[in-house]
Amino acid sequence: MAIPTSRSPRGNLWLGVAFAVLLLAGSGLAWLLALQGVRSPLKIVLITSTAAEASGLEGAQNRAVAALVQDELEHHGRFAITSVTEVPADLGPFCGQSQTLLVQLEPRRVGGDLNLSYRYAWGTKLVRDQAVPWTAHQAEPQPPAQAFDAFLRTFPRKVHPSAGDLIPKAPSVFWDLMKAGAWRLQNQHLDEAMGLAEQATRREPTCASAWILLGNLRYRALLNSPAAYRQEQADTEAYLQRGLALAPDHPRGTFLLSLLKADSGNQQEALDLLLRARRKQPHNPTLLTGITYAARGAGLLPLARRAMDLRDELTFVQVQPQAVDITCLYTGEMPRFEASLQEQPGHLRSTSGVLPFYRGYLALTRGDHALARREFQTAAELANGYPNIMRLSEIYSMILEGRKDEAWQKLREYDQERIGMREPDGEFTIRLAEAYALMGDRASAMEMASRAFARGFGCTVWYERSPMLEPLRGLPKWKALMQHLQERQALMDERFPIGLLEEN
Repeated sequence: MAIPTSRSPRGNLWLGVAFAVLLLAGSGLAWLLALQGVRSPLKIVLITSTAAEASGLEGAQNRAVAALVQDELEHHGRFAITSVTEVPADLGPFCGQSQTLLVQLEPRRVGGDLNLSYRYAWGTKLVRDQAVPWTAHQAEPQPPAQAFDAFLRTFPRKVHPSAGDLIPKAPSVFWDLMKAGAWRLQNQHLDEAMGLAEQATRREPTCASAWILLGNLRYRALLNSPAAYRQEQADTEAYLQRGLALAPDHPRGTFLLSLLKADSGNQQEALDLLLRARRKQPHNPTLLTGITYAARGAGLLPLARRAMDLRDELTFVQVQPQAVDITCLYTGEMPRFEASLQEQPGHLRSTSGVLPFYRGYLALTRGDHALARREFQTAAELANGYPNIMRLSEIYSMILEGRKDEAWQKLREYDQERIGMREPDGEFTIRLAEAYALMGDRASAMEMASRAFARGFGCTVWYERSPMLEPLRGLPKWKALMQHLQERQALMDERFPIGLLEEN
């Protein structure tokens, strides 16, 4: 019998079909693996310890360097980062996690050069109650731009550089920015810090970090000053926009710009900005924190709550809460709100006065006036707290001490300072309304609550639930305000359904 030397047409057809099936199966497997990679981002615990004297860096400068490292890893690596100030005592949350990496920075200044050494450990190598098995990466002192470039090239997980220069080319400009960043939380040095940042933008106008830091400093100055002028706010926005034009979707820059817009009552613009950036950075916790903030101010509590959950899936809230979760105050989840008020030394949350203010505020809603007064006094006395938080804390403390006439006079003076300005925070304005209501001045409280609505605070649920606003709820003006709130919130609910977060 002759052996065929070629396949029949039908045989070739079946072979082709089999090959196509195998190809599709392989493509499907590759797609699933890629999808798994998208859904399982690398989660980095970035540890910035107090600088040693031999490092040539003060503690605040050390944190400024770490902030720029975080920006690099977020913008170029698109990693999810939890920033802490010490090695976590409990390694349990990280043990066995293949997509978790602990990185402890050990920066050192050598003249004008930067030694950006670090050590790291993968979650799969960690064992509870045992020492961290660090792998050290010892760098050489180099000009800062080269030091950061070497850091990214030798990082344990591959980094794909994105557009935008984040590191100044001139060492002197870099160190000026680090000094400015270190002074950001020190009110007495804020003007000097802004001067250094402005000088940096003139010397290196293509450095995105210089513009974003300048915008950050100017934003801090706006929060510090109740008499902020419209032009100052426009300039701050322009600086942040300039930085984002150089480094599109930069997480910190996007977050800051969204805060500025939300605080000006433009929650829709803030959410559009954040959702657009999140399509490029789907695993960034900072963007989700921004979405939470803007959404809660607009009364979109389900959207805010979902953003919080997604953020907490990407971070390690056991070792570091990402924000003061005021959303949970509004939804009635008091234990979770209280858990977000824990201190972290050196962190903005612990130096601004926000934590003791809201611990006092929580105690006030629970009727514990003694504890509330102690916390408000603590907030009022912080050396580098936000002046508006410090002043309001002092007023609340006076009310609880029974010094209502004095408190009313201080609140009226503060209120008059703010008239005519472009209000920097509608949510803060509702706190003023609550202070007036606590003192029994219903007319002023009603006027302030209406002003909070006009300036963008649209969380209908809290207008309805706040214990301090109870005296207003029988007023005819209150019923009209509630109708306006409900109408505006219905429009925002339609514009920003919760499903938008699942599209990324």
